[in-house]
Amino acid sequence: MLCNSSQVDLDNFDAKAFPKAQDLEFMDCVLEEGEMLYIPPKWWHYVKSLTTSFSVSFWWSSECNTTVS
Repeated sequence: MLCNSSQVDLDNFDAKAFPKAQDLEFMDCVLEEGEMLYIPPKWWHYVKSLTTSFSVSFWWSSECNTTVS
């Protein structure tokens, strides 16, 4: 299991197990054909496909992304 996955199912969350989930702030958008969405590093996000689709994620590390001491 990936360590970057949430235990909360936002489509059907257990309010007793995750009482703060109902108070989460969120932004909602629908992407149309040819559009893309930039999600900053380490931001939690939830994706739901309304039709048959595919997505591509780019995960990379480079020197310019590292913290300078």
